[in-house]
Amino acid sequence: MGAGMTLDSRWGIRFAAVAALLGLVLVLLAPSTLTAQTTSVIAKAGEPTIVAKELKAITPKDWPKSGSVVVLADPKDTAAPFKLRYTPDLTAQAGIDTLSYLVEGDAKEHVVAINITPANAGFDGQIYGESFKAIFLLFVLAVLLESALALVFNWRPFAENLVPRAVRPIIAFVVAFIFVRTFQLDIVTALVNAVGSLKSEPGLPGAILTAMIIAGGSSGVNNMLVALGFRQVRTPETVTPKPPPNKAFLAIRALPGKAVGDLYVYVGPTPTAGKPALLGVIKGRSVKNFFSWCLPDRGRLPNYGGHAVDINMNYTILVEGKDADGNPLSETQGPLQFAGGAFIDIDVRV
Repeated sequence: MGAGMTLDSRWGIRFAAVAALLGLVLVLLAPSTLTAQTTSVIAKAGEPTIVAKELKAITPKDWPKSGSVVVLADPKDTAAPFKLRYTPDLTAQAGIDTLSYLVEGDAKEHVVAINITPANAGFDGQIYGESFKAIFLLFVLAVLLESALALVFNWRPFAENLVPRAVRPIIAFVVAFIFVRTFQLDIVTALVNAVGSLKSEPGLPGAILTAMIIAGGSSGVNNMLVALGFRQVRTPETVTPKPPPNKAFLAIRALPGKAVGDLYVYVGPTPTAGKPALLGVIKGRSVKNFFSWCLPDRGRLPNYGGHAVDINMNYTILVEGKDADGNPLSETQGPLQFAGGAFIDIDVRV
């Protein structure tokens, strides 16, 4: 009996050992209620971010390294969830921070992995400050350029022998480009580098754009100063008024023909006898080429604007000249009646 009991006890010990081993395997293979649950969120440095919401009370366990944690709860609304708010430090660099918390009635540990983006990833105050300084510098340079070029643009030989609208932009750009290249002021590239993540070296494209902005801003500054009454830029094109509703502006343009020398232009109400009154003398011919955009039209009478005529009257235009042999030549147009407020250029070929 003693031997039999010894044998049974051995089998019992073996059975208990096998059962314990099987239980351990089942524990290892089965999901445990104590296994930590991990979630991932994104937070920007310096900005509060809700990283967790639970229906029961939240208790922080492991605190993060680069920020602070606050548990939020609404005491008036018991059904509102508890919230865990994480605020990264303003100086936090890009990286991953972690925190963990426990929920009331749940032994499971909750882990939150937080992907931190730096505060300057986007248009922050520093970028706006750098951009404002660059734009302010462009404005100041435009004011200085306009003030310097006003001496040339207001010079009477310049205003009367060149077309300001055609020549001013070219001169302003050339001077601005020389200034930018001399002082290495590639403001456009600096502005792009302040905003973007890629850094570019100053070069010719940025210098050209900077010069164009300064030259274009020069015209805007000039218009602003003229509008505010701080400056008067008198050129033939700016002092010429627009025709009133009861008047029209008439101009005669002489094209190359057989006549040489001066052309006498007569314009007036259609006479019953004789010819109209003398309006003026055309000493050149109107020819369209590249330089005609930059030089006043010597074949046009007047060079800018037009001669005011009454819209309630009929007008006759007579142009007289002589050919190389001294033979008289002439061309007559009319009678003509004009609309109110109209600009009219009439071409003649004598």
